[in-house]
Parts: sequence; structure tokens; C-alpha cells
Amino acid sequence: MKYYLKISIQFILILLFVVYNNNLLAQKTKSSNYSNSKKTKSNHFWIFGIGGNVVDDDGSPFKHLFGVLPRWNVKPYPTRITAERSLNDNFSIEGALNFTTYKSFKIINNATGKAGLFLSLDVNIKNRFKKLRRFDPYVIYGLGGTLRTVRSLPIGGNLNLGLGTNIWLTHVIGINIQSIAKFGLSPTNFIKTSQNYLQHSLSLIFKIQKNGKRTFIKPRYKWVHRKKLYEERK
Repeated sequence: MKYYLKISIQFILILLFVVYNNNLLAQKTKSSNYSNSKKTKSNHFWIFGIGGNVVDDDGSPFKHLFGVLPRWNVKPYPTRITAERSLNDNFSIEGALNFTTYKSFKIINNATGKAGLFLSLDVNIKNRFKKLRRFDPYVIYGLGGTLRTVRSLPIGGNLNLGLGTNIWLTHVIGINIQSIAKFGLSPTNFIKTSQNYLQHSLSLIFKIQKNGKRTFIKPRYKWVHRKKLYEERK
């Protein structure tokens, strides 16, 4: 237990250090240009998502990455919900809840014949790269907890590290694609322990942004708005 606590504290301190340095840099930039700082404050956003997740928990998470049929656990209906809040232009924090079930014919920890429930809850930091048109790539890292009834110790903590991107179809609707490696907080053999697993996800996302662009409300006839403006000036 002391080992788990020590690892968790170290990881949280690293996250706080990264976020603090980024905020410090952002504050220096804002102080040099007040108008830009005002614009940045108004650009905070929320992103909500719903979709599906894939769990690859075969006991060898970095091998047979595309062994879909024997290894991937996935459901044909939504099994993932997320809520994300921006911290500044480059960082945001996300909470994610995932659910699925294990089938007995799937490979779980290098064996078959096990069926059970999977549930995970994660809190992650997203560090965005430069946006490329409609693509918004990022690195994601954080902490989480996993319930797996197929294990002798069903509840465990994990460190998360992965990559993802948002593909924006409009200013407010997009698709999120993400892959995360989850490392179990094990006191021995941290990298190769069977507690580790991979999780992939595909979600439909919705962005709510203060003072953002209104995508679906556009004036069809400019003269209508000019007429209203003329009447208001009377």
C-alpha cells in the first residue's frame, strides 16, 4: 500500500509541475498583451463525449496489437462517457467512465475460459499540439482505477499514457480517436505485469465554448439584419 501511495504522489507532483510551468508561461504571454489575455479567458470550453471503448487485456499488452478477434473486448453499443474542461490554450482535464464485459472465448491474461465485468474511471490531463486544420492531436496522461472481475484482485490503480486526436466536423461536433496504455501500480515488474492493458476508444464529441462561433445560426439574407439595425438606430 505504501508503494502505491508513493507512486501516486510522485505522478501527481509531476502533473502539477507540468501544469504550473505551462500556466506560468501563459501568464507571461498574457501580461505582454492584455487584449489577447481577455480573448483567451473567453475561449474556455467544455467537451462532452459518448462512444465505445476496446479493452485489450490479454496479459501481453505490447504484443499482438491487432489481434482483434481473439483479444479485443468490445460492445456494439455506447460504453464510454467523457467530460473535458480546458485549463488554458494547451492543457485540459478529462474525466472518463468506461464499461465492457469479458467473453470466455477471449484471451485474458494469456488464458481463455474467463468471463466477467470491466469498469474503469480515469482522470487525465491532455496536452495539445499545434492544431492542424480539423485535426487536434494531443498527448494524454493521468491516473485511474479499474474493476476487473476476472482477476483474483479485481480492483487496482493504474497510470495512464497515450495519444489521441479530435477530428472536428464542425465548430461544435467532432470525432475523438484515442489509445491509452494503462500500467498497473504493481510493486514488482512494473512494465511487464499482467495488470497492464491497452484501451482504445472512438467517441462522438460536442464542444461548448463561451463566445464561440455559432455554426448552425447564420443569416441567410444580409438585408434582413441591415433593416433591423436601421430600425434600432431610429
